[in-house]
Amino acid sequence: MMMLAKQTLSRISFMAVLASCLLLGDGMRNGASSASAQEVHVSGPLAGAPAVKKLRLWRDMRLHLEPFFAFTIGDEYSRSLIVGGELRFHFLDWLGIGGWGGYSVAQLDTNLSEEIQGKGVTTNANRLDLPTRQNFSQQVGKLNWWSGVEVHFVPFRGKLAMFQKVFFDADLDFFVGAAFVGVEERADAVGLPSPGDVSECQIEGDPNADPGCLGSQLARSKRTAIAPSFGIAFSAFFQDFLGISFRWRGIPFKYNTGGTDNNNDGRIDSNDRLKQFNSMFTVGLIFVLPPKIKTTD
Repeated sequence: MMMLAKQTLSRISFMAVLASCLLLGDGMRNGASSASAQEVHVSGPLAGAPAVKKLRLWRDMRLHLEPFFAFTIGDEYSRSLIVGGELRFHFLDWLGIGGWGGYSVAQLDTNLSEEIQGKGVTTNANRLDLPTRQNFSQQVGKLNWWSGVEVHFVPFRGKLAMFQKVFFDADLDFFVGAAFVGVEERADAVGLPSPGDVSECQIEGDPNADPGCLGSQLARSKRTAIAPSFGIAFSAFFQDFLGISFRWRGIPFKYNTGGTDNNNDGRIDSNDRLKQFNSMFTVGLIFVLPPKIKTTD
């Protein structure tokens, strides 16, 4: 019986090896041969039809006028509230160029700025950075006006629905360009008699001494910063000539946000500017000209 069982197991093993060899050979033969896909011929009313019919061209050869309200995001000491407008012309439905601009109509102190004004303590060691806590909001850097030119790409679009009752066309707008920003900073000044032991300041361009650095805390300088700009917008259109947009824009550049001696050299100057990733969120109302929309065949 033991001998019979061993013979049976040997036969089963031989058959399994033979079957594996046959399957492997068949697979290699099929892999060596070239494969071809079957061509599908469309017949009937769909033969020769385009992928999309009656496509609404919201941007093609149209002018977009967009008044907007915006606010800056991630500020250290002061947040800007901005009112402005944007003008864009699209040569194609997915490609356009535009310009934008706005003014900061208000500045809001951040929680950090309010804490410094409420709890800050001035000594000779930090007098250059904080002459008085009450006027700290007057020394911080501010962004007064904004403008720029950008190229717009619109690669994605579709139709959305709200509560299965209100339907509207929407798209994503990617843009990149250059921005010009009106920056207001604390004026250049030197702490005297030495770094870390300041009792008075010398304001650039003023021969008179500034006791307690009180005047330097309020002295301002203005310049125009040039920086790259980029972002993304979600736009929705409800009428042939009317839509709404939600836009995020990033504008990185250097400026002295706190009006402080960041370089620790006993003076306030351009070396104290730190790179900031300035960004804003915008809500705009889109008016489109000509008001009549075009559609494809």
